[in-house]
Amino acid sequence: MSDPNPKKNLSVDLTQGSIHKHLIRMALPMMIGIAASMGFILADTYFIGMLGPDELAAIGFVGPIAMVIVAASIGLGAGTSSVLARAAGSGDQQAMVKLATNSFILAVLISLAFTLIGLLTIDPLFTMMGADENTLPLIRNYMLIWYWSPLFIIIPMVAMGVIRAMGDTSLQGKIMILAALANVILDPIMIFGLFGFPRLELAGAAYATLITRAGSFIAVMYYLTFRFHVINFSAEVLNSFKTSLSKIMHVGIPAMGTNMIIPIAGGAVIAVIATFGNEAVAGTNVAMRIEAVFIIVFYALSAVIGPFVGQNLGAGKHDRVEKALQQCALFALIWGIFLAAAIAIIAPAITRQFSDIIAIQDYANDYLYIMPVSYGAYGFVMIANATFNGIGHPIPGVIVSTLRVALFQFPLVLVAAFIFDDMQYVYAASSFSNLLAGIIAYIWVMRSVRDMALRAQL
Repeated sequence: MSDPNPKKNLSVDLTQGSIHKHLIRMALPMMIGIAASMGFILADTYFIGMLGPDELAAIGFVGPIAMVIVAASIGLGAGTSSVLARAAGSGDQQAMVKLATNSFILAVLISLAFTLIGLLTIDPLFTMMGADENTLPLIRNYMLIWYWSPLFIIIPMVAMGVIRAMGDTSLQGKIMILAALANVILDPIMIFGLFGFPRLELAGAAYATLITRAGSFIAVMYYLTFRFHVINFSAEVLNSFKTSLSKIMHVGIPAMGTNMIIPIAGGAVIAVIATFGNEAVAGTNVAMRIEAVFIIVFYALSAVIGPFVGQNLGAGKHDRVEKALQQCALFALIWGIFLAAAIAIIAPAITRQFSDIIAIQDYANDYLYIMPVSYGAYGFVMIANATFNGIGHPIPGVIVSTLRVALFQFPLVLVAAFIFDDMQYVYAASSFSNLLAGIIAYIWVMRSVRDMALRAQL
C-alpha cells in the first residue's frame, strides 16, 4: 500500500514556506553548535599556548593535516546529505534508509584507511612540512593518539549530514555544544594533570579530543537508529551497497576533493610560512583559529543550504533555490564588511590572550587585519560549493576551490614569501585569492541554477 503522506518521515519540509525563515531557523542552531566547537578549538589553543611556543607551533603544523580528515568527512557528509535530501524531497523513505545505512559502512572503511596511513607517515610528512627537531617530537606524541579519532570524526559528520537532509539542525547543534563543553572540561584536566590525573601536556589535548569525539559518535548513532529509523542492516539494505555507493560518491568524491584541497594547500602554505620561523607558524595558527570563530555564520549557511537545495530540487521548485542563493549572497556581502571592520578594532585584545611573545602577537594581528577583507567572498564560496553538491553537480565546486588555492593562493604566496620576503604580503595574497574565487563562484552557481530551471521547463 502506498504511503498517503510520503513526507511524513521528514523532520522539516523545506519545500514550503518562507525561504529566509527556513534558512534562519536551520542556521541558528548550527551557528550555536559550530560556535561551541570553534570555542573549544580556541580553548585548546589557549591551554596549549600556556605550555610554550614550541607546543603552539606544533599544533600549527598539525592543523592542516587534521583538517584533511575533517574535510574528507565533510565531503562524504555532503554527498550523503545531497542524495538523501533529494530522496526526502520526493518522499522515498526506503531510499533514505539504504543511503543512510550504506553511508555508515562506507564511513567506517574510509576512517580505518585514514588511521592506518596516518600512523605510518607521521615523521616523513611533518618533516616535509618543515617541522624541526623541537616540534617534531611534540607532533609525534600528539598524532599517535589523534590518529585513532578518524572513526569518531567521519561517522558523526556523515550522520549529521543525514539528519540535516531531513531538515533537522537543532539536534546537531545540541550534540556539538555538549561535545565542546566536554572538551573544554577535559582539556585542562588532561593537559595539566588536575584532580589526580597525570600531566600529559600536548598528548592530553589529543586524548581530550578523542574521548569527546567518541561521545559524539555514540550520540548520533543512537539517534539515527532509534529516532530517525534510517539505520537498518537487513540483507536487502546491505545488497544495495554498490548502488548506494555510486550515488553517494557521485557527489561525495568531488565534495571530499573540494574540502581536502583547502587543508592540503594550507599545509603547503604553512611550509612556506615555516621559512619565517616557528613564531610565524604559531602566530598564523592563532589567527586562523580565531578566524574560524568569526566566520561560523558562513559555515552554518553552507551546512544548511545543501539540504534546502536538495529538497526543493526533489520537489521541482527551482525558483526557491535561486531566491535562496540571492539572499545568501547579499547577506555574505553585508556580514563580511561588518566583520572586517569589527575584527580590525578588537584583534590586538584577542591575540594577546594566546601568547605573551610579541612576535607571535604581531603575526596574528597582521593576519587579522588583512584576511577579513575577503571573508564575505570566502563565505559565498562555501555556500556556492554546498549548493553545487546539493544539486548533484559537484565538479564546479572542485574547480572553484582548486582555482582559489592552487592557481591563485599558492603561487601568490610563493611570490610574496620569496620575492617580497614579507608575511603581510603572504596574508594579502591569500585574501586576494578569496575575493577572486568569490566572484567566480557567484557567477557560476547562479548560471547553473538558472540553466537547470530552463531544462526542467522543456
